[in-house]
Amino acid sequence: MKCSTGKNQYSTKFLAETSLIDIHIHRNFQPDQGPQNVYQCEICGQWHLTSKSPERSERLQEMIDSGEMRREQRARRWEF
Repeated sequence: MKCSTGKNQYSTKFLAETSLIDIHIHRNFQPDQGPQNVYQCEICGQWHLTSKSPERSERLQEMIDSGEMRREQRARRWEF
């Protein structure tokens, strides 16, 4: 069932965070751009991405801090 928010739904926090990271890699977002965190929806109970969070997802932040995000983004450019 679709959420009335119209946002993509993820059944777990882990899946939502994985999607968040994938989006940053594939769309080549700068660290402060795009969705920054995930939250559990009060309407549907599923997980959604948000760009309005006051803090960044811990998993996303770790990838940025370690340089892994930039490495993944560079590797992605070589795929095409």
